[in-house]
Amino acid sequence: MTIDTKYQKPNLLNYQAAIGFFFLAAVLGTLMRFMYLQEVKFLEYKNVLHAHSHIAMLGWGFTALAGVLVFTFIPTFNKGKIYQNILNANLIAGIGMLFSFLSQGYGAISIGFCTAHIFIVYIFSWYFLKDLKKVPQTMGTKLAKWAIYLMVISTIGLWSIGPISIFLGKQHPLYFASIQFFLHMQFNGWFTFGILALLFKLSEKNGHVVHLPKGTLTLIWLSLIFTYSLSITWSTPMDILFYLNSTGVILQIVAFLLIAKGFYKSVDLFFSTGSLSSWMLRLGLVSLALKVIVQSAVVLPFIAKVSYTIRNFVIGFIHLTMLGAFSLSLIGILIHLELLPRGRMASMGYRLIVFGFLSTEAVLFLQGILLWAGKGFIINYHSIIFIATALLPIGLLSVFIASLKSKKHLTI
Repeated sequence: MTIDTKYQKPNLLNYQAAIGFFFLAAVLGTLMRFMYLQEVKFLEYKNVLHAHSHIAMLGWGFTALAGVLVFTFIPTFNKGKIYQNILNANLIAGIGMLFSFLSQGYGAISIGFCTAHIFIVYIFSWYFLKDLKKVPQTMGTKLAKWAIYLMVISTIGLWSIGPISIFLGKQHPLYFASIQFFLHMQFNGWFTFGILALLFKLSEKNGHVVHLPKGTLTLIWLSLIFTYSLSITWSTPMDILFYLNSTGVILQIVAFLLIAKGFYKSVDLFFSTGSLSSWMLRLGLVSLALKVIVQSAVVLPFIAKVSYTIRNFVIGFIHLTMLGAFSLSLIGILIHLELLPRGRMASMGYRLIVFGFLSTEAVLFLQGILLWAGKGFIINYHSIIFIATALLPIGLLSVFIASLKSKKHLTI
């Protein structure tokens, strides 16, 4: 794909940093699996977990998605240095979160770096939304705008954690509700809307402007609000929350069917070629479809209860969303835009990432089903899932090294 000089030229260091964050998150995830096999005396499991989740979402997720949204949607306007400085600041905040969470868990320093990230989000959102007004308003730009809105809205959950923990305590349902609000608006709001915005934009650049029936976006917003109720039912198991979730799930199914119908004419753009980018994107979109299907299953209250009481299902669903629907789709788009390398080493890395994702998902959900059925654990379960998880950092390291060897020198 030829890079349009009308739009922001990407700095490849942004994507190297993003893949670097992804690699570090995968290393930490693998370390967590290893800690079930052997004690690591100088690290606490919870600290590794916090570092893993923050680097994955606020490091890899924000850096990669924010960068490609700027590159794809925002004409130059001589604002390149502003966006570059924002992403550089987030790089520093991300590294700070990594080391501070590993050393102290939630403490003054780690909270300070998280707070810095929030303000970076606000600054980025201000400039991006301001510049987005200057481009033609299509469905893609509307989705991009709402992705940013939802990213900002998600931070309400983070700001609520401190006062609630001080006045009500960390065991109060509102404390957990605040955390779940942030995660829900990140996964199902910012990340999902961001990927949809990029797909719409690519379709528009390919000559097919996707038109959705009036009210489709409203259905997505309502489903996002209602499905949040499932996130808090485990701490507040009220019947009304199950009914609200069921309503949200139904609205979500209708909305995504309408979106899929709108994209029917663009299927050649995403699926016709046998290129690596199209395969990664296919797997990402299949993961997104599976995410919707899995959420559809919890329309029944008794299945909804199972979905959050068995930890394997919870982790498997989070990874289906973050690794599958978001990361694989985004990697496919980045390859398509020539922002991530191709080549033999990179291709091997992408294949290892895919195989690692598929194998860990299979093991997690199979183990979850066995626990549901009362059949106990898979023999050598922890060893098997550790080996499967280890494929992810190996694959990402290959991609990272390939990106360092890239001969392209694109700068903002």
